Amino acid sequence: MMLRFLWSHGPQRVKYVLLVVALAAGLSRDFVMIVINKAAAAPLGEAMSTWLPLFVLAFIVVVGSAFIYDVMSTAVTTHVINSVRLKVIGGLLKMQPNFIERHQHGALYHILTTDVSIVAGFTNTVLSLLPSFIFLSIAIPQLFYYSSIAGISAVIVMIGGVLAYHLQQKAMSALNTDARTLDVGYFELVSDMLRGIRELRLHQGRRDSLAADVRQVLTKLRHILIKANRIYATGEGAVHSLRFMLFAGIVFLVPFLGHTEATVTFQVLTLVLFSLTPFEQIVTSYPSVIGTLVSYVRIADLNAQLAQFEHLKDAIDGEPAGFRKIMLRGITAVHASREQSPFVLGPLDFELNRGELVFLIGPNGSGKTTFMNLLAGLLDPSEGTIEVDGATVGPDNLSEYRARFSAIFTQYHVFRKLYGLEATQPNTAASVLERSRLAGITSIENQSITRLDLSAGQKRRLALAILLLEDRDIIMLDEFVAEQDPENREYFFKSLLPWLKWRGKTVVVSTHDLNWLDSCDRLLKFEHGQLTVLRDSPLPIRSAAE
Repeated sequence: MMLRFLWSHGPQRVKYVLLVVALAAGLSRDFVMIVINKAAAAPLGEAMSTWLPLFVLAFIVVVGSAFIYDVMSTAVTTHVINSVRLKVIGGLLKMQPNFIERHQHGALYHILTTDVSIVAGFTNTVLSLLPSFIFLSIAIPQLFYYSSIAGISAVIVMIGGVLAYHLQQKAMSALNTDARTLDVGYFELVSDMLRGIRELRLHQGRRDSLAADVRQVLTKLRHILIKANRIYATGEGAVHSLRFMLFAGIVFLVPFLGHTEATVTFQVLTLVLFSLTPFEQIVTSYPSVIGTLVSYVRIADLNAQLAQFEHLKDAIDGEPAGFRKIMLRGITAVHASREQSPFVLGPLDFELNRGELVFLIGPNGSGKTTFMNLLAGLLDPSEGTIEVDGATVGPDNLSEYRARFSAIFTQYHVFRKLYGLEATQPNTAASVLERSRLAGITSIENQSITRLDLSAGQKRRLALAILLLEDRDIIMLDEFVAEQDPENREYFFKSLLPWLKWRGKTVVVSTHDLNWLDSCDRLLKFEHGQLTVLRDSPLPIRSAAE
């Protein structure tokens, strides 16, 4: 399964050429070995005139093919790394946000970095071993040809070496699992540290406690790695012992039992010496194969979860058509995360008319944000339907439906680069920054934001500026004014919202500020996942000047 997985992610043409080069590299080593043995048994004149030129030719082929093979192997391995990562990231980009929230970010980081590198690195392991397999497939029969006793002894040593590593890995499998768990925990702690650096700097007890947790995790990881290395060293010692026993058998036992000549003993010893390195490469790769299988299972499991969404249409042709009304009929949605019990929204019915301004109020945890995610197509309903002008929204047109929305949620992120908005003109960028009251504070140059180290209120207004650049029909603002000063709150309710409505935008705002409830057309209240309409009589559309 894993080999097929890696083969499918390799470059189409190069991987076939690589097989030919691997064949040349393996066979050329065999040819060198054969030439040496023939030269050892031949008279000096024949050795110099016939076998020496062939040795030089074979040597050139060995060195050249090895160089080409190493370069091509690196090209294939890096291609596999990129291919696997892009596939996983592409799948994650199709997911609903709730999918990400249900997984540990540290675990996803580990898959995208460590696990992918380990699995893709196995590509390099397989490629490096391929010439060794080819070489041994010819060398071992030759060994039996010269001496059946030596051949049997070599096979016994090989089997013993494989068994030693197998037993070693059975002991190490649990340690590998524990080490991975600690790795994920370390990633989580580092992520906490980076996000909460201000809180840590202000509180020594918190800082010392987190540092103690990091130290504890790293200490446990260190002990596991030492224990794993001890087991690995034991297996290595067993293999080395078997190797020396094989040498002793060839030098002392084979001549005694088989009554072989010194020349044959030399030829057998040459075969064994040539075979030891490729065999050891194969056997010593066994631990990495086991570790790779663990990483592969994690990647395959994530890919299996992502595969069910591969068929979904993620791209749209042009801008979505205008709409008159969006209706939610009998909608129920469940917001589930790994850190809290599922929250159930609904069942509820709702309609959103084009050009209206809707306010959502209610206590924290009442369902406002879950409702906005559902309305924007970022949370799949468990029951009920979403309709646009009577047409049901489903998997085939969900991307087109989402393309009508721009949103700033309570938890949001501002990218430095204007992804998807690279064609923005400088005067347009300057205009939206001024509209967001950020002129002179930050700017947009070369499709990127020049300054992101802003206050919480400024950064939220920067997110608003990007939202205005998107210029979509429906705008959703989740607790937007929570971090704004009184002057900017007044500007938001008295100037910005009327301006958006005057431009024909449909705006949905959640707020705890109850001083401006007369600014909306419709007022909805949420409590325990249920919706109550407090006002349902649209107000007149205000002018931009108002």
